[in-house]
Amino acid sequence: MYYLQRFFAILLLISLFSCVQYTQQTSSKYPLEFNIAINNLANDLLIQIKNNTLQLTNIALDPFADANSGEIVKVSRQIEQIIFNRAKNLNIPIARITPQNLRESQYIMSGIIDFTDYSVGNATDKTEKYYKVSASVIDLQTGKIIANSSSWILNLDLDHTPTAFYQDSPIYMKDNRIESLINTARKGIDELADKVYYDSIDIQALLVKAETDYEKANYDQALKLFQQASKHSDGKNLMRTYAGLYETNLKLDKIEAAENAFIQLLATSVRENNNLNIKFLFQVNSTEFIDDPKLKADYKLWLKMIAKYFNDNNQCFHIVGHSSNTGNSAYNKKLSLKRAKSFQSKLQIANIQIRSKAVGKGFVDNIVGSGTDDARDAVDRRVEIMVVNCSMI
Repeated sequence: MYYLQRFFAILLLISLFSCVQYTQQTSSKYPLEFNIAINNLANDLLIQIKNNTLQLTNIALDPFADANSGEIVKVSRQIEQIIFNRAKNLNIPIARITPQNLRESQYIMSGIIDFTDYSVGNATDKTEKYYKVSASVIDLQTGKIIANSSSWILNLDLDHTPTAFYQDSPIYMKDNRIESLINTARKGIDELADKVYYDSIDIQALLVKAETDYEKANYDQALKLFQQASKHSDGKNLMRTYAGLYETNLKLDKIEAAENAFIQLLATSVRENNNLNIKFLFQVNSTEFIDDPKLKADYKLWLKMIAKYFNDNNQCFHIVGHSSNTGNSAYNKKLSLKRAKSFQSKLQIANIQIRSKAVGKGFVDNIVGSGTDDARDAVDRRVEIMVVNCSMI
């Protein structure tokens, strides 16, 4: 690891001198310092757009999503700002996607932030994990990709704190749209964008605008947009719609409406994914929830609504505890099982011992696996409710 980092440090110095003037370039196959890597990515994408179009119109930017959780995180906003600054220097009009600017745009830029295996040479070399940002630009009329680029990031301390909407969400909302976005970000020029993502662009514009208003504490306006999304043929099947209705109603002290939205969120998650990835956080080495007054109040409401859902729906389920990749494997498996059992005991559900089973997975099913015990791998410390056939209890 030491020699790998030293090698990258030398490359970083070379890059600092080579990036004074921006010209079209191929993506570096080596991890670079964050600002340099994202400036290279932005420059590469924008120059490709200029070279591939006769008359440039507006570009709508879909915020880059974390590939593991599906959430928009703070480093996504940093990436967005670097792209905006570079586009301004090149006189290319670009703005975060909204329903209005989508109608005025010819292209959409989107991408993902992934934490994944990296090796310097061939597949037999030892791998390390680094962040990789991948992006593509789609022609909205044809659905074809006209530009793509990717950059490896040397920094391991990117700010993965979720933005306000995702921070307040009670559930991880990764769905088939995110999987489709990931596939699209990794496709080549002249390939068609993945169909699920391409078909969801209209509702995505509405939801991004609602999430932006929520982030700015414009809760009344955000609520109107989430309500509009719930009446859309695509929006009524998305977890983000009901998470938005829950969060905005809660902010506006409309408790009954928030509870109704939460039930719809649970039903949608079960229907689409057959599981619930709830954001219950535990104290370190403990089966007790994190000692935060606001979160404790939230958890009380969530437990009440989860119990109501399963009391109203005769389904069986596994309660699966997970832990981050730190410490002894056997210990983590025992701890995650204890947490699952503790969670099971908190649910006021009829015949819960007959209808449910507690399972401890430790860190065997980690999604990120960084073992950093912070916002970057928060999804690894989840409690997952998986709806199963009752014969599996």
